[in-house]
Amino acid sequence: MDKLRDGAQGRIAKIIFWLIIFSFSLAGIGSYLNRPANTDPAEVNGEPITAQALENAYRNERSRLEAQLGDNFAQLADNPAYLQRMRQGVLERMIDNVLLTQAIQDAKLRVGDEQVKKAILAMPYFQKDGQFDNDLYLAVLRQNNLTPEHFRDNVRQDLAMQDYMGAVSQSEFALPDEARLLDRLLNQTRDVTLYTLPLAAFTGAVQVTDEERKAFYDAHNKQFMSQEQVAINYLLLDVDKLAAAIEPSDADVQAYYDQHQDSYRTPERRKVAHILFAKQDADAQKKADAELTKLKAGADFAALAKSDSADTLSARNGGELDWFEPGVMDPAFDKAAFALAKVGDLSEPVQSQFGYHIIKLLGVEPAKVKTLAEVKDLVRQQVKEDKAKEQFLDLQQQLADLSFENPDSLDEVAKKMNLPVQQLALQPVTSEQFPLNNDKVKTQAFSEELRDQNTNSEVIALSDKQAAVIHVVDYKPAAVRPLDEVKADLDKAIQHDKALAAVEAEAKTLLAKLQQGESIDAAVTAKQGKVAVHAGVHREDQTLDQQLVSALFKQAKPQEGKPVYSQVGLFDGDQVLMALTAVHEADKDSDKLSRLQANLQRNYGDAVYRALLAQLRAKAKISYHQLDKVAE
Repeated sequence: MDKLRDGAQGRIAKIIFWLIIFSFSLAGIGSYLNRPANTDPAEVNGEPITAQALENAYRNERSRLEAQLGDNFAQLADNPAYLQRMRQGVLERMIDNVLLTQAIQDAKLRVGDEQVKKAILAMPYFQKDGQFDNDLYLAVLRQNNLTPEHFRDNVRQDLAMQDYMGAVSQSEFALPDEARLLDRLLNQTRDVTLYTLPLAAFTGAVQVTDEERKAFYDAHNKQFMSQEQVAINYLLLDVDKLAAAIEPSDADVQAYYDQHQDSYRTPERRKVAHILFAKQDADAQKKADAELTKLKAGADFAALAKSDSADTLSARNGGELDWFEPGVMDPAFDKAAFALAKVGDLSEPVQSQFGYHIIKLLGVEPAKVKTLAEVKDLVRQQVKEDKAKEQFLDLQQQLADLSFENPDSLDEVAKKMNLPVQQLALQPVTSEQFPLNNDKVKTQAFSEELRDQNTNSEVIALSDKQAAVIHVVDYKPAAVRPLDEVKADLDKAIQHDKALAAVEAEAKTLLAKLQQGESIDAAVTAKQGKVAVHAGVHREDQTLDQQLVSALFKQAKPQEGKPVYSQVGLFDGDQVLMALTAVHEADKDSDKLSRLQANLQRNYGDAVYRALLAQLRAKAKISYHQLDKVAE
C-alpha cells in the first residue's frame, strides 16, 4: 500500500492523471460539436414544424389522393420528383397554417368552451340515430390515438381558424352594379363574318427536294426514332385455368353450402302503400294525424291516397309502391315499414326527408334460403374457385422459389411446375399485347437489371387471379431510323410546314385587303375556302370552334360601324380571318345575377385571403431545412 501511495504521488502518475482529464474534456467537446443536425423540415418565427408532423400530414395527403385517383395515383407515385413536389406542397400548407395560428394568437382571438362543445356534439362521426353517442365518441378518439383533451384543443383551434378566416374573407363585398356589369358582358352577343382558308388547299402544291429532306432529317432526327423493343418468355399462373381442372365432390359441395347458407338467402321483401304530406312543418304533421284518424275510422286508404298524397306517381295506384328489401327506402320510412306486424296494419305518421308518411302494409315475402338443388351449379363453381385460389397461393410461392434457384432461364422452372413457356416476340414499349399490357410487367421487361443480369423476374401479380414470371430474351434499343425508311414521314412533315407558311402568308395578304375595304370572297373561294356570316354569337356557343369564340370576344368593339379584323390560326393549321361587325349588349338582367354577385364576393374574399398569407410570409422568418427523402 505504501508503494502504491508513493507511486500515486509520483511525477509519472500525475502526468497520466492530467492526460486522462484532458481526453475526457476533448470527448465532451467532440460530443457537443458532433450533435445531430436539426432535423425539423422548417421553422416559422422560431416555431418548428417537426419531421413527424410533416410525415403524418404527407401520409394523410397521399392516402387522400390514392382514394381520389385510384390506380392513376400509382403511376404518379412511380415518379420520385412528383412525390417530392407533393411533400413540399404539404410543407408549404403547414407553414401557412402555423402563420395563421400565430396571427390568431396575436389577435387574441378565443373560442369559448360552450362553442367547442356544441361543435363536437354536432359532428356526424359521433352520432347514432341522430343523437350524440358518448361511447362512440370515445371509441373513435381511441382509434385515432387522441385524448378528449387533445381533440377538444384541435377543435378549438379549427374553430378559431374558421372565425379568423371568415372575418378576413367575408369582409369583402360585391356591389350589385359590379355583378350587373359582369352579367351584361357574359350575355353579350356578337355578329361576325368568318373567312376560312383550309391548310389542305395549300398542301398539294408543295414539292419536296432531296436537299430539304436531308436538312429536315438532320435537324429533327429525334422525331424519327424507333421505339425500344423487347421480347420475353413467361410463365403464367391463372386461377381460372386451375379451377377448370378441379372437380369437387358432392360432399365438398354440400359442406360449402352448409357453411355459406347466408350467401344464398333472399331477404324479406315488403309491399306497402303510403300517403305523403310533402312538408316538414307542424301543419303537415297535423294533416297526417287527421288523415290517420280517418283511416282508423274506416276510410278507404286508396281513395285518400289518390286525393291527398303529394306523391302523385304512386297516388294514381292508391299509394302502392313496388316490392322492396330492407335498406332501400329512406331510413325512417324503411324502419316503420318493416315494423308493421301484419297485412293491413297502419303506421303512425313517419317523418322522412320527403315529409310525413302514413304507411299501410299490403304484403310480405319472408326471407328464405335457396335449396342446394337451386344453387348447386353456383356452389360447385365457387368451390372450384376457392380450391384453385388455394393452389394458386401455393404455386405462386413455388414459382418464386424455383425462379430464384434457376435464374438463367424459365425452362427448368417450367419443367418442374408442368407449365408451358409462353413467348412474346419483339414488342415496342407502347405495346398493349398481353402480358405487356400490365404496367408492372412492362416496367420489369424494359428494366436494365433483367437484361444486364440475364435473370428471371420476381413473381409479378397481374391481378388477384393471375401471376407471372418473365425472362427477357431479346432487346432492341431506341435508335434513329434510316432516312430512306422515313422518307414518307419526312415528306409529310415538310409539306405540312411549307403549306402552313403558305396559308399564313395568304391569310396575311387577304387581311390587308380586308382592312383596306376590299372584298376577298372570290379569293377565299378560289382556295377552296368558306365565307360564313354568324349573327348573335354568344360566349358559350357550341357551333363554332372554341378558338374562334375565344378570339372573337377578345376583339375590341367596332367604332362607327367599322368592322374589326383579325387573323386566327387554328390547331389543325387552317387560317381564319374574322370581321367583327357588331356587338349587342344584353338589355336586361339574367336569372344568374344574384349568383354572379355571390361568386364575385367569394372571389374577392379569396384574393384577400391570399394577400393576407403573402403579407404574413413577407413579415415572417421562415427557415427551411433539407426535406427527408420521399418515403416509398
